[in-house]
Amino acid sequence: MNDITIQAAATADIPTIHRLAHEIWWPAYGGLLSPGQISLMLENIYSADGLQQQMDAGQRFSLAIMERTAVGFVGFRLKPSATDIMRIEKLYILPAVQGHGIGQRLIHHVARHALVAGANCLELNVYRYNPAKAFYERQGFAVVEAVKIPYHGYVLDDYIMQKKL
Repeated sequence: MNDITIQAAATADIPTIHRLAHEIWWPAYGGLLSPGQISLMLENIYSADGLQQQMDAGQRFSLAIMERTAVGFVGFRLKPSATDIMRIEKLYILPAVQGHGIGQRLIHHVARHALVAGANCLELNVYRYNPAKAFYERQGFAVVEAVKIPYHGYVLDDYIMQKKL
């Protein structure tokens, strides 16, 4: 898909990221997580205030644009405890356009930022039962740790995956 562009997101794009998250999360996690957990995480992470707080704390966001419409996004930042690692905190694509290389383009986008910042590794968390794990493996990521993260009465069963640059 050569008609995909990746552009940095700003505060003005928070409503777009919020909308995309709500359109993507329900189909992505509806069969994996309880509706209560999905609602809670969307409110905590993807509310306008939550997104603004993440931006203020240094997380950068970029949008994938197709035909002048945002179809996905990525959030990333240097890992505070290891500045040679760039964390992909979020990577989501609308279901209708998944499988067309957009996720791969977003990963390459973050990798370029990582190298400029002096990082030599990409890292992300993925829910253990999320089919996206296979996508990340195809992109060169490998599981380095299994973690259970308490989250407001829920437990996030994740894998930490890394890819050397």
